[in-house]
Amino acid sequence: MRCALVLICLGIASATFVTDVPFALTLSQICTVVLAVSFFLIELVKASNLPRRLLIGLLLYFLGVCWHLNWASNLLRERLPETLEGETVQVEGVVIGLPKRSLIAQQFFFEIRQGPSGFFPRKVILNYYGGNTILPGQYWRFAVRLNRPHGFSNPGGFDYEAWLFQQGVSARGYVRDSASNQLISAPSKGVGFSPSAWLHAIRYWLRIKLQRMLASAQYGGLLIALLLGDRSAISQDSWALFTATGSNHLFVISGLHIGMISGFAFWLALVVGKLVRIGRLVPAQKFAGFFALTAAFMYALLAGFSLPTQRAFIMIAVLICGLFWNARYQVSFRLLLAVFIVLLLNPLATVSSGFWLSFIAVASLLTFASSSVAFVSAEQVEISPREKLDAAVRLFVRPQLIVFIALGVPLIFFTQQLSLLAPLVNIVAIPVVGFLIVPVCFASLLVSFLNEPCGILLFTAADGAIVLLIKFMEFLVAWGSSSLQLPVAQPNSWNVLALFFAVLLLLLPKGVCRRGLVIPLMLCVLPIPERLRSSAQENTILQVHVIDVGQGLAVIVQTRNHVLLYDTGANLSPDFNIGSAVVVPTLRSLDIRALDALVISHGDNDHAGGLRGVEANIRIGKLISNREDLQTQLAVKLCSDTNDWIWDGVEFRFLHSALDYSSENNNSCVLQIRSNEGSVLLPGDIEREAEAQLVLRYTGELASEVLVAPHHGSRSSSSYAFLKQVEPDYVVFSAGYRNSFAHPHDQVVTRYGEFASKALSTVETGMISFKFAKGLSGEFTEERAGDDKIIQTSEFRKQKPRYWH
Repeated sequence: MRCALVLICLGIASATFVTDVPFALTLSQICTVVLAVSFFLIELVKASNLPRRLLIGLLLYFLGVCWHLNWASNLLRERLPETLEGETVQVEGVVIGLPKRSLIAQQFFFEIRQGPSGFFPRKVILNYYGGNTILPGQYWRFAVRLNRPHGFSNPGGFDYEAWLFQQGVSARGYVRDSASNQLISAPSKGVGFSPSAWLHAIRYWLRIKLQRMLASAQYGGLLIALLLGDRSAISQDSWALFTATGSNHLFVISGLHIGMISGFAFWLALVVGKLVRIGRLVPAQKFAGFFALTAAFMYALLAGFSLPTQRAFIMIAVLICGLFWNARYQVSFRLLLAVFIVLLLNPLATVSSGFWLSFIAVASLLTFASSSVAFVSAEQVEISPREKLDAAVRLFVRPQLIVFIALGVPLIFFTQQLSLLAPLVNIVAIPVVGFLIVPVCFASLLVSFLNEPCGILLFTAADGAIVLLIKFMEFLVAWGSSSLQLPVAQPNSWNVLALFFAVLLLLLPKGVCRRGLVIPLMLCVLPIPERLRSSAQENTILQVHVIDVGQGLAVIVQTRNHVLLYDTGANLSPDFNIGSAVVVPTLRSLDIRALDALVISHGDNDHAGGLRGVEANIRIGKLISNREDLQTQLAVKLCSDTNDWIWDGVEFRFLHSALDYSSENNNSCVLQIRSNEGSVLLPGDIEREAEAQLVLRYTGELASEVLVAPHHGSRSSSSYAFLKQVEPDYVVFSAGYRNSFAHPHDQVVTRYGEFASKALSTVETGMISFKFAKGLSGEFTEERAGDDKIIQTSEFRKQKPRYWH
């Protein structure tokens, strides 16, 4: 049975790498039918067991593939048709989830019940800029403009499109200001009851109540997150602290909290059952198991029954349900069954870091920690203080070390960093949060319905405990400084495999296998010395990566031994900074741990907004900009006062128009990067006026093989005179998907075509990379005329194609 579950799960997981769903689904269905017929024929002739088992194994594998692809096909069909993109349409439906309010808008999930032909029922995400307060469960008629799901596509970054796909989101958009927008008190016939809307209406009411009660609490947002799973009130500074200490999982409703609540309910039911002698009616363990399962389910509902809480509830349910039918299934089977059910409900779960972290943590604890924990009754045997200390270490310290070691590989793979503070912090924080703060929060909430002042008093105690815990974390971070935060390059498949076996050897008992084998396995993941690198790498003189940051700009420039970052993207909200959320993970995935220089072309948000996020996470050698009044603690040097410099044979120089413009765009720092293998021009947001001055001053010196389009390809830039001097082989447009500025403009794209420039857009390609070298050959290279120059281009969406992109 375990082999069958493994094969089906492998089939479901492997379908993640499919790029053409209709073709793959048809092919897998044919294979399934052929295998089923072959198995039937083998049964008729009574063949040996080996062919039968092989056919059964293949059949189970392809059944898993078919299940995933059929699920994916249905969701792909529900996506917004391209013909409706950007069109104003009338929709009617119900608000679901908890609306999030920013400074300028409210964002919420909306279930369309009536809409354009063929596009209902559908789940979409809307932004509302009006004055009405949007509440869960309300039925609205809206005039909306929708776009297909789209997200940033960079190495090491969060796959927002995959998240939207798992959530079943068919489109994103906004509510237009229209007289037809109205709240519908009596929904249209056939709308029906919405359990989801009812659930989130209760959660919203509880959030309002908690916000009122916790108005004076220092960390009220954390308490609300622990009760309702609503993270909107947790600041970026708090998340940075939790990341530095490896304690993120403690301040959202996770499997840990649901498991603790379930365990507490199980213990409480056993105690109560013993007092009332419940064993005369039903077995005490079944009675306790029922209440434990009910408590886990109610807590998951309180958190909105999101995908992570669904996964946690399934794991607990599978582990508990064996009590009800007196089945003594092995733990490995129960864990596999939980994985199987999770993948059946959400076949794309394997792309989520939470899936791997949850199951690896539980598997490591059940496999390596449970056998080491000895529960000794004081009535049974007298033990010495030293033995008591050893027992406490086995109970509290050893499990944390096991989980830390086991989760090292997925954390390195998904976050490119590892906090050595995590074991120490979690030894203290898990009991404090799980056995003190969360129970007190629940008690406070329940008491508040009877006596609100008493509830507030209990919440004050919980807030005080969090304050002490946060101070403890801040002390450790200040003490450890950055030495206990290990940034690591994202490992490749071979690195992950070597690390996995190294971790397994460390966790296995001493007598099973020689732990000395860890050393050669760890050598597999050490950085390769420069002298051993391939000749192709040695020939690479210059690399340029234009990051996909939407409507903005961020460019990484690498020579052999130095790194420069040109612009940092935008700060989109207090909770989402492009610098920390997109640029820093990309830098880490490229094994860049420090910047020799950071250039901010000008002060507009889409170029400078991410500075705070980059500065907080990456060491910066020097900061250069067109202005000194940036929001930074670093000394700013003006680009007009910066002399040319050379890194590893590559020349960097700022081009000046010698005029001071009233427009911030035209005052952008224009950076040209020149080498014998090719040149790159980064003009910021300059427009025609500044372009004309550059042409007059530099003429033929502007020639560059790669040009990042000025001002994202706006109509006010990329003049004929400027392009005639630059004559780029490649032009890159860094702009947002269907942005409101219509960048790049059609006339500008046509103009570049007249100069035979190959146009690339981060919207379509994700991050775009260029390598300049001599004699470099590869699958995606294009050789340009003269001087034996070869430019190798790489588009991230083509490198990592996924069917949901």
